[in-house]
This record gives sequence, C-alpha cells and structure tokens, in this order.
Amino acid sequence: MSASTIGTFAGNEQPLNARRTESVDAPFILLLSSEKTHKQFGNVNVVHLIEKANLSVTLCNLKNEVLGFSAFVDYPQFEYEICEDNLWEKWIPNLGVNMLNMCTPINSMFMHYFTAQQEFTMATATEIIRAVFNAVPELYFVLLLIKRDQELEPALANIFKPAHTFKCKGGEFTLYTCQRHNHIPTLHIREAVVEDTDDLTPLFTNLDSLLTQSYGDYFISEAIESQSDHHHCLAAEADGKAVGFMSISSAVNLEFLQDTYELDVFHGLAKPHRDDDLVKHVESETSMATISSVSVDSVDPNDEAAQHEGEEGSGAKQETDAKEGEEKEESATKADGDGADGGAKADEDVASNAGGSGRASVRSNLSRHSSIEGKLSDAHMCPSPLTNDKSLQEGRVVLNPMYSQLVEGDDKKKRKEFRPIYAGKSNAFTIQLFCIEEMHEMRSVDFLPRIFKLFPDKDFAVISLPHLVPEFPLIQNFVRVTPRIGSNSPHELYVFHRHGLLSSNFVVRKARTDDLDKVKTLVEKIAFKERLIADVEKYNDARRDEMGKEIQVFVADCRDQVVGICVISREEDIEYIRSHYNIEDFIYYNHHRRDEHGHLHHFVLNPIFQNFSKMFLKEVLRQGEKSSLYYPVYAHYDNGTATQHSLITGLNYLVPIRPRRQICYPMQELGENLPSDRILNDQLPYALNHINRKLTLEPKVVVNASIVVVGASDVALSFLEILCFCPHLRFNNLILVSRRGFPNGEFDANVHTFSNDDIAKMSLRTWVTAIKGTMIGLNRGHKQIILNDGSTVSYDYLILCNGQQYHIPDPTGCDLQKLATNHDLTPAALYRPFDEGKIAPENVIALNDDYEYEQLVSWAVQLIEDHEQAEVKKEMSPVVIYGRNFASYLVVQLLINCGLKGSQVVLVRPPLFNTQISANDDDGNMDTFNEPAISKLVEQAMQQLHVKVLEDHVLAKWTTKRNNVGNDVVTHVSFTTDTKPLDQLPVSALVCLHPKRINYETFTALNDSCIVFDGRLTIDADFKTNDPLVRAAGPLVKYSRRYHASGSAFRPENQSSREIGFRLAMSVLPIFDPTLEHLISPAEEHSSKDTIDLNQKLVPLYHEPKVIKGELPGGFTYLHVRKPGARSVYELDVDKSDHGMEIVTGDTMKGNYFRLHINQYNCVETITCLVSAENYHMMLPASNILQLYGVHERFLNNLKERFNDNLIADLYGYFRQPWSMILFHDRFPDFKQEIREILSSSPVGADNIPSIEAMVNSLVDEDLVIDESQRELLLKHFEAVGQRRSVEKKLLNFISYNYYHLPMYAKPGMI
Repeated sequence: MSASTIGTFAGNEQPLNARRTESVDAPFILLLSSEKTHKQFGNVNVVHLIEKANLSVTLCNLKNEVLGFSAFVDYPQFEYEICEDNLWEKWIPNLGVNMLNMCTPINSMFMHYFTAQQEFTMATATEIIRAVFNAVPELYFVLLLIKRDQELEPALANIFKPAHTFKCKGGEFTLYTCQRHNHIPTLHIREAVVEDTDDLTPLFTNLDSLLTQSYGDYFISEAIESQSDHHHCLAAEADGKAVGFMSISSAVNLEFLQDTYELDVFHGLAKPHRDDDLVKHVESETSMATISSVSVDSVDPNDEAAQHEGEEGSGAKQETDAKEGEEKEESATKADGDGADGGAKADEDVASNAGGSGRASVRSNLSRHSSIEGKLSDAHMCPSPLTNDKSLQEGRVVLNPMYSQLVEGDDKKKRKEFRPIYAGKSNAFTIQLFCIEEMHEMRSVDFLPRIFKLFPDKDFAVISLPHLVPEFPLIQNFVRVTPRIGSNSPHELYVFHRHGLLSSNFVVRKARTDDLDKVKTLVEKIAFKERLIADVEKYNDARRDEMGKEIQVFVADCRDQVVGICVISREEDIEYIRSHYNIEDFIYYNHHRRDEHGHLHHFVLNPIFQNFSKMFLKEVLRQGEKSSLYYPVYAHYDNGTATQHSLITGLNYLVPIRPRRQICYPMQELGENLPSDRILNDQLPYALNHINRKLTLEPKVVVNASIVVVGASDVALSFLEILCFCPHLRFNNLILVSRRGFPNGEFDANVHTFSNDDIAKMSLRTWVTAIKGTMIGLNRGHKQIILNDGSTVSYDYLILCNGQQYHIPDPTGCDLQKLATNHDLTPAALYRPFDEGKIAPENVIALNDDYEYEQLVSWAVQLIEDHEQAEVKKEMSPVVIYGRNFASYLVVQLLINCGLKGSQVVLVRPPLFNTQISANDDDGNMDTFNEPAISKLVEQAMQQLHVKVLEDHVLAKWTTKRNNVGNDVVTHVSFTTDTKPLDQLPVSALVCLHPKRINYETFTALNDSCIVFDGRLTIDADFKTNDPLVRAAGPLVKYSRRYHASGSAFRPENQSSREIGFRLAMSVLPIFDPTLEHLISPAEEHSSKDTIDLNQKLVPLYHEPKVIKGELPGGFTYLHVRKPGARSVYELDVDKSDHGMEIVTGDTMKGNYFRLHINQYNCVETITCLVSAENYHMMLPASNILQLYGVHERFLNNLKERFNDNLIADLYGYFRQPWSMILFHDRFPDFKQEIREILSSSPVGADNIPSIEAMVNSLVDEDLVIDESQRELLLKHFEAVGQRRSVEKKLLNFISYNYYHLPMYAKPGMI
C-alpha cells in the first residue's frame, strides 16, 4: 500500500501494518472468519474475492500474522440484485437521501467483506478504514450493504452509520456509509501569518537545512511578510497548529519552459492570442500528433471544496520552480538519502537557465540533436514517428556506411523543427515552496482549491523538482510534462489545470450516437484517428465490428463535453495470450470468466485530465463487466497491424507483461497430441500491456532519475528489459544512446540472445528514448555525456555497455620491398585501428551491427547484378574477409548465400596475440570451434567451395583509386606473413572482422574524465567504476586488480550477455525500488570511500551458458552451448579424469552430428549440434536445445543408461519424442525447484525427521560415496514418509495446470 499504518491495541499493544492482500493470505483469513461473518456477508469465496476486489487490505503484526482483512469493490454484491449491469450510480439517487447524492463511482466503494481476530475487531476495523482512505486519495465514501435482519457487529457499527433501508429483488437491506472526513479530516487552508513561523520552521529544518543555510533562520517569516498580489503564502491548519506551508507566485518564465518542455498540449501555458502561430508543418500519416487541450466550460472550482471533492491524496517534500532569473530558487527537500547539496545544485541550474543566459544553450543543444526517437508512452505529449528510417539509400549501394552518413547528416541539417509561437500572457502560476507534516501529507490536495482562488485569471499551477526527488502525494495529482527531445533540464515539470478539480463532474458512461462529433473534435490530431472514428461508427450502427465481435465504447464526460474515449472489445485470443505471455503474474486465470477479458483498441484522454486515467479505466472495467484489459504494441516495422489500434494516452498506467518462451513442437511426431490451434496460431509478435481491477488502485513508484545507457549491446538490452518490466516501477527518463538506435535483431550473427521477435515483444521503444549518436566526451562535474554531433545528454546514473567493436585495421605500412615479415611487427601494430578522423575507402567495412550486415548483403547483390549486366565481362575480383573468429566463417557463408562463388571469397586470418585489449575468449591461438571434428568439416567445406584461406597474414597496405563519383576505393591489398609477403591481391571489397577493441573515442572520453582505465574500464563487483554514478558491464570492462580476477575465466565475453545485463540491473534497482532497499549494503551507502569488504563482496559467478549459433560454409547449421568461463583445449579436457561422459550420435560428414557432454555430476555441460542443409529438418530449435543445459541426465529419461544400452541411435530423434516436451516448458525450472524444496525439507508434520537432502549430506560426509544399500535405505525412507507421493502429486498438478501446452501427457482419469 502507499504507506504502512501503525496502531496499538489496548491491553495488548503491538504495532500493526496494513498492506495489500496476497492470495497466500486466504487460509489465514478463513481461520479468522466466524459464524457472524458468514451471516453478515454470506458464504464468500475469499480467494475469488481477493482476485476480483479493487482493493483488499490485510492487517498484520510484525511477525506478518494476519489479524484482520477487508475487501472493497466498486459495485455492490451481485447476489443482492440491487441494480442492473453494476450501474449503481443510477440507483442511488432513487433512494432520496441527499448525502448519498454526492456518491459517485469515482469517490465511492463498497465493503464486501470484513473479518478480524475477535479481541481486536474494533482497532482492526479502524486501522483498515484509515489505510483505505490513505491508499485511495479519490475515495470519500465507503458503503456497506447488510440485510435488514442482520445486526452490524460493534466494530463496524462504530464506523458505519445507517443511511437508508430499502427493498429490492434480493431482499430488504440497510445501506451504511462511512465518510473520509471522520477519519482523515480536511485541512483548513488559510493565509499564512508571521506567527506560523514557530510551527513551520521545525518542518523545514527536519527535512532539510539547506534553506536555512542559504537564506537565514527567518526565511519563512520574510516570505510571509513579502506577500503581494503576485506572491502569496498559505498555511494548512490542524488542531490549531500550522502543519503545512505553500508559497505561490505568478512569476513564470514562459519562454524557458516552452523551450525546455512539451507544453503545446497546454497552449504553452499562455493565454490565447490572435498573434499565436500554431500552424504546423505537414505531418506523416503515421506520426503521433499531440492532443489538443480541450476547453471546458468555465467553472468555479470552489464548488468542489464544498462537496469535499478535492480528496486527491498528497504530501510533499521538495519543490522548485523555473522562474525569472533574478528570483532565487527555494526548496524543501525530504531527508531520504538525496543529499541536500545535490538538491541545491539542481535548483541553481534551473535558476540560471531560466534567467536567460542558459536559454540559448538549451536551444542550441536541441538543434544539434538530429536523431532522437521519443518513447511511445510519451507520444500524447509530443510527436513520435512510428515508421522506420530507411536503412539503405535508394539507388547505388555504398558499402562503407560512413559515406551514406555524410549524405544523411547534410539532410538533417536542412531540417528544422517547427515550434508554435504563443503571443498571449502567462496563464500559469508557480508553487515555489511547499512542505507539510507527514501525517497530513495525504491531505495536501486541500491546498489546490484555495490557490486557484488567489489567481482567478490563471488556469495552470506549475511545479518543478529535481530528478532525484521522489514523487510525493501532491505531485501525484499533477500531470508530468515531457521534456523536449534534447532538453538537459535537471528538473521535472508538473502541471495542474483548474479543471482537474472537477472530479464530481468527471463522469464515465457508454457512448451515445450524438457523441460522434464531440469525439471527432477530441481526436482531431491523433494518429490513426480514422480507425478510431470508424470503430465508434460501427458501435453506433451495430455494436459489433465487421467480424461480428462485440464492441464497447465509453466516453469521459465533463460538464457535457467529451474529454476522453475508450474503445474495447472481447479478447478473443485469451488462450494465445495466456500461453505466450506471463499474465498469471498478475491474475489467477481460473478465477476469470472468458468474457471478462477485454481488448483495448483506443484510449484517448485530454491531457488536463490525465490524472484521471486510472479512474477512467476502472470505470470501463466496471461498466463493461470486464476484469482485465490487454493492449498490444506492435513492432515499428509492422505499420499495417499497428494501425488497428491508436496509440493510447494512458500507456504509462498499464503494466508490461513478459513474453513466455515457447516450446517448438515436432509436428509430425506429436500428431493429434499437439496443442490447440488457438495456441499454435502464428501471430505477428507484439508487446503486451495489461491492467486489471486490482491494478487500477495500485500506484506505481515513479522514478524520474535520468538513467542513460550507452551502447545497444545485448547487455544493454537485457538491462533495460529488467527495468522496463518492473510492474511497480515507472522509469520516466530511460535513455539509450547508440550509433543506430534500437537494433532489430535481423542479423543474429554469432549469439543467441535477442532475436527480432524478442525485441518486438519487449518493445523497449515504448519506455526508452533512443538517441542516435556516439559518446565522445564525459563531463562528470555536470553529469553530462558529449555526443559526436556536439550535443550533450544529462544523466543521474550513467550505464556504459558499449563493449568492443570490430575496426577497420590500419595497414602496418611495412616495406614489402625489403621482404618484411610478421616477426617485425609488434602486437600494437596488429591491433591498431584505422584513424577514425579519416574516411576509409568506400569498399571497406567493419561489421558490427544489423545495419552494416544489411549494407553488405545489398552491396553483394548489386555487385553480382552489375557484373551480370556488364557489356564487357571481366573476372570479378574477390571479396576479402579479414578476421580469424567465428563471425568470419558466418560472413563467408553469407556472401555465398548472396550469390557469390566460393572462388570469389578470400578468408584472411591474421595471427592472434594474447592481449587484454582485444575481446578474445581464448588464452592463446586456439581453434575457433575447439572441436576437431567440426574444424575439419569446415576446412573441407571451404576447400570444396574453393574459398581461399590465407593463414597468419597481416594487412600491410592497400592501393586505392578514385571511382566515377570521386570516392576512394581499394583495388589491391598486400599482406605480410611469417615468410614472404603477399603483394597486390586484387579485391572487390575488404570486410573487416579484426581488430576488435574498445573504441578510441570511448577510451579518450573515459580517460580524460579520470575514470580508471587499466587496459579496460575497471569496475568493482557491483559494476561501479571509481565514480559511483557511472557503472559499466560487458567486454568494455574488467574487474579491479584487488579482486585478482583478471584471467579469461572472468572476462565478460565468456559469460552470457543476458545474465550480465540482469546482474547489472539488480545492482541498480535497489537504489529506486523501496522493496529492495535492504539489499543496499552500508558499504554502498558510503561508496565514495573505498570501504568494501572483499570477503563479503566477491565478483559474481555466472551460471547461464555461453551460446554460439550460425550458418557455416557449406550450408551447415551450427549450435554450440557451453558453460560460462574460460574455454580449455578440447583434447586436454577429454583426457581429464573428471571429464565425465561424451554422448555422440551422427557424424559431421553426414551432417547429423549431435554431441552432449555430461560432466562428473551427471549434468549436461556442453552441447554441440551440426546439421547439413539436406538434414535441416532434423535440427531441433535452438530454444529447445538450450533447455537441456545444466539438466541432470536422470531428467533426460536416464540418458546415460539408455545410451550405454544402445537404445539411442539419434539424439535429434530422441529429443523429438513426446516424453521430452516437458523439458522445454518455460516453467519446468520452477517445477524442479519445487521438487528440490520438497527433498530439502522435513516431511509435513514431522519436523523431527531429517530431510532427504540432510540424510544424503550426512552419508557423503561419512563415506564420500553412497553404496547401493544406502541408496535403498534412502529410497525406502523417501516412500515411507510420503514424500514420493508429494513429488508425484506436484508433477501431476504441474501437467494439469499447464495442459494447454502439454496435451501429449496423460492425466489421471483419462485411461
């Protein structure tokens, strides 16, 4: 819940904590239920109620023992038959009770259940009601329906007062009410007086002493005495004491704010004027335009105060405001770990920028940012193109991307962003200073009606606060304004419109026919508005779409004006969603009817009402009789499907759902035992977002800290994935800086981490802003990185994941006339890259990302076409591939697949020196495949293809000439060898996969900023550099020497990139996630000092395998899976006594090779698969094969025993049999862990009996080896204590629950 509630019981004092109920609480809740509970509330399925209630509250003590429980729903009990279709708001007015006429679906909920320990019922009920009002600021009434013949128990009778008795279909009932002000009184807001200083000063000094240090001990009284028509001070009074303070001013620097933030949807915070220039340039049809701020009929917000309708919960700690430069910033900072110095510095930065001198720098920085892709979750605030940038130029393909970048750069310089010009006066005032006692912070919203009274001619209240200050209750009522792309303001800006006080006038209802014109006005500037309007018209005509699927349309109405619209339908693909996405992380599927799942097509809400988004969705669920809504976000390269939905404005309020890894089923072997077509249906990949009843009242923790990730590597994507999929956190300022933006996964060259389907299902572009650029500088003092276009990006935390890249080699320049050899070279000469300040020849390229692979393929296809169309046929010069790694073999086959002959490809392998500068996973010059059978096959395949291989050749020089467009192209290359040089080899192109090293610009940026660099960037065990705000991971880094972890076993390139990204994210999350604060060690809290205890802080150990996959020369598909860490020589490894067992079927020459290495612990440690093109149908999907890693051979149907008995002739066929499908299930690892827990715990109800694990450990400690008699004893004990039955039951339950994936298994009762 939003806050814990502390209470005591008279005579038995103990602290209490109110929290949201979890399903595991159900058994303990049932123990509290009494006969009286059943009489009052009926026979309630508690688990079902917890699942369907909007809010369930459990009261527990410090031992987490359940003391009380209550559930609240936004409609009365169905079985009472009080009203139809849950529309109780139409029934309430018929009761004729004036007080009940103030009840609305926004401010009211019904108590459906309450139970507590008998001796504690009074205190429990009070604490739960108080916790509910604190958790839901909009809530003002709690209603309770009890049958008239039932007496309300004393605990509830003390809280609820009878309002009306009535009859209905379900019987005769009494309606009881409980009002907020009886538990959390509304604060009295008045003008502050000097006498309040004595009460207010302790509030500020307890939170932060910065203001006192800056402005003296009497700054509050001075602010109060300086009040005028443009500056006011208000005090909140409770029990005759000032408990809160707010200072407001009409001075606002609009020009600075308009330059820095996307304020167009709020008309730039200016009054409309005839000289306003709002005409925008012609937009693409697929661009996401902004939503105009729809005007609402003028209203006196004071009416809301009288109706107690400003009950938005709030409290506060720190505010600052961007205003005129001559005015000094004031702030009150909550003492929560954010240093006061940091807060003061942020204030000074905003003040200086607002003054005018900083304005030019802001505009300059914005203009230099030419390639930024804004995140989709902010698209309702600013334009965000949904189309792809063309990766290739039309016409002649240039191999070196540097040439196409020069042309693109010139085009971008010509583009000029349009900015509306607002000529009107300021329509906003600022909250300069705010503070309130913590116990009253949920009533901070009581200030809002009063401040708008003081400025009746202003419509907006604005407030700003530094990134590192967490959102507090007052801010949660405001709308966050998206910073302009490229803005480096250290503050977040929040806006509140006076119409936001109209909560009683905000009504959600089903759309009517006469709403169509109003809807068209609302969505006038929305992308894909045609589809939205068409769906509304279908709803008006037939309530169904062209496929006969039911459509429901709801509008948000404020004083007879449509300010929002939502279009949903029944979710027809719920079986597919359940099987492909982890929706059961958020709902218990079996407790939801199929028709309760809804599909969200469109959701648009006027920006000034954005803080009502969750209330709007809650009402849609109630009136639409849905329990869950699902919204897909399709990949950017699939615009056709994306147009089936409009980009919703409430995306931030939904939670992203992780996709599930799927079993790839062998269709022929399973036959009729395959899952249903609904599950196997092949759909375009999409990212799924979700909201349900419980989530509508569960706030997210908002993180405004600017987290800048440099590099779009697999480590970076894994890191961002973890952060984006935290359901209770919302990161507003995640920024990815990379040369190409987001990767698309098309060329998954040598790793198996993220495919394009994986990237589409993550949809990081929904939550992450992508900036195309390269980091060339780092200013740690100002916390900014400098990009290659001269722009800067501010950060609060910097994550470096840019790794190492292949570079174009710098020719050594050896004198071949003197017969120079490789022995004359140094390792530095071998690994020296081409000067990045120069432009390499047009036909020379280093392959590092998808774009460059696409460039190579397009160039090769064009080369072949030009050669075939040439009038004079000439022999085509070969393409030279320079590198000695796995990727070089893949490129050979890639070019052959493009149509080049093997004789037109030359593979040049440079000698390999052991160095920590290069990203090499070997200790020396080791075979690339480290498996003689594979190496021999590849060499033979290249001989048959006539691919020429040059061993231990070093590029000495190249010969260039100008082509017909004036660019340099390489015509010949020369190499040195161990003996005589190879001079003037003709080439069509030079493809470089050597050297691989850290980018020089990255090195200079880090080195010049005094980041410790020791061959690689030095980090500690928590990925921190010597600057605690800068973290790094991947091949860019190495561990500090104090860890003695400099060997190849600890190099990141020998670990799983996905696991590294996960560990990196888990090192950062405790900073922002309140549920993980206990993971921050004291050493980390004082990270500026080198106080880490190495005995407790060791380098992390990685467990996920290292995977290499690709197509080798000859058309062989290859997959290799091995344990992380150093790779030892195969021949030496096999001869070790503890090597284990090799299980090999097939033959490399026959193209059906499958090798499993079972280690000494009988677990799969290495997997090698190789199939030819003719046998490709035999190949198991990589996602299936990867699940075999680390599995004990007993799980593999006694693999060793069967192989020794000659029962396995083909491992491919063996793992295609129906019995093996459970091994590939994504939840099978969880099942194994549950079995492990059974074996490691004592039998249920027999704590004095040792567990199986304890008995095994005891036997091993005594004899080291367990003999057969001991095994039989363990087996008898296992059966005697009933744990065998527990394991079997767990297995049957697993198969039964996941039967939609595993229909090939029999269940009890089927035979």
